[in-house]
Parts: sequence; C-alpha cells; structure tokens
Amino acid sequence: MPDSLERAWRVLRTGLAFTVFGVGGLLIGLALTWAGRRADSSEAAARRGQLWIHHAYRFFEWFASSLRLIEVRFEGEERLHAPGPHFIVANHPTMLDCPLIVARLRQADCVVKSDWAANPYLQHAVRAADYLVAEEGSQMVEEGARRLREGRTLVMFPEGTRSPERGLGHFYRGAAHIALHGGCDLLPITIRVEPPSLMKGQRWWHVPESTIRFTFSVGDPISPKEPLDGSESRSVAARKITRALREYYEKRLLCGES
Repeated sequence: MPDSLERAWRVLRTGLAFTVFGVGGLLIGLALTWAGRRADSSEAAARRGQLWIHHAYRFFEWFASSLRLIEVRFEGEERLHAPGPHFIVANHPTMLDCPLIVARLRQADCVVKSDWAANPYLQHAVRAADYLVAEEGSQMVEEGARRLREGRTLVMFPEGTRSPERGLGHFYRGAAHIALHGGCDLLPITIRVEPPSLMKGQRWWHVPESTIRFTFSVGDPISPKEPLDGSESRSVAARKITRALREYYEKRLLCGES
C-alpha cells in the first residue's frame, strides 16, 4: 500500500478508536450518573463507577490493539495487585497513560485535571467515579490521604500534564504532600513510548508511521522518608520528596536505567 494511503488508513483507524473512547465515555458517564442516584451510598456508587471505567478502558485497549494502533507491555504488574493501599505515581508522556494504567486496576481513585472534569465526554464519568481534581489543592491532598488510609488505590501524575517530548516537565508537590499526610509509600510506574506519540501539543490525527509501543515498568515502592533526615518542616519535606521523585524518573528515562 502506498505511504499516503497507509497513513490515511492509520488516521481513519485512529479516529475510529478515539470516537469509541469519547462516545463510550459519555454513555458510561450518563449510565453511571443514573445508577448513582439509585445506589445505597455515594461510596458504593463511586466504586461501581470505577469498576465500570476499568472495564471500559480494558475494552478500549483491546480495541486499539486489535486495530494495530498500540501495543502495551507491563513489567512488574504483580506489584499493582499486592495488598493495598497503593499510591501509584507515573510520568506522563501521552494522553493514554491513565486509561492504560486504570485498565489494570479494578479500583482506582484518580487525580485528574480540571479540564478532564469539565470535558463534555468525560465529566459525567469523572463525577460518577468521584475522582479527585488536582486544582482543588489542600482539599485534594486531604481526601487523597484519607482514601489511602482506607486501603484504596490512588493514581496521580506529579507533572500534572503531559511531559515534553523525551523529557520530563515540572513536578508539583501534591504527590509528596499526599504521601506524607497519608503515611503511604509511592509506587512508581515509568512509562516509555516509541515512537513518541499523543504527546502534549499533538492531536489524535498526528499519527506515527508505526504501531505505538507502550512499556509500563512498575518499580519497587518508594518510602517518602528516604530523602528526609527527620528535621524538616512539612513544606521542606515535600520539596525534598518531589526532587527525589523527579531524579528517580530522570535516571530511568534520561539515563536509560531500568
């Protein structure tokens, strides 16, 4: 097939996949909103919503893989399924990072940006799953820590938005504050993507010439106390933890460590 036709065919398949993603998210969100009104409790409704979203993301991964748009490999996935709580943090190279992680988690409280919470296709699902909004600051930290103390799984991207190409963005301190407040280790996932695709500033139709290959490497838990000497104030401790976390990803992404 000529290159131009092959690219057009790949764009068409990609558009179909993202149409399924968007319309599916809208329909699931509306269904969850209706089901939530009939639930015995808001927590039961949120857990049901998170489970539905997990299954929806599993379907999307299967669908996109069947179209030969993506290949996904997880290393150390068993760490995600050990007894909780789990505070999962990851770098954020593409727009599919969160869906592909949540596809492995039957329960996940995600920290999302406010534009996800306001997205017309996703807002109903975000509310139904009772996800946390990053911009809510101290309220988000307190609620995230509370859920971790209950033994739940929390997923957060310390950069807050997608990374620059083949690099890392600024790391915010929210993850460090949650770890300190919740008394929970961080479970790091390093995400590598070849060829670089679906990055910040790219649209879905900016497709590569080959299948996008995702590798998710789940590392050993990181204690938030590791970089501390015990004399720090909470704010200084959060800065040190955030710096250590960024250095962790720099070594693995920029220096090629596993």
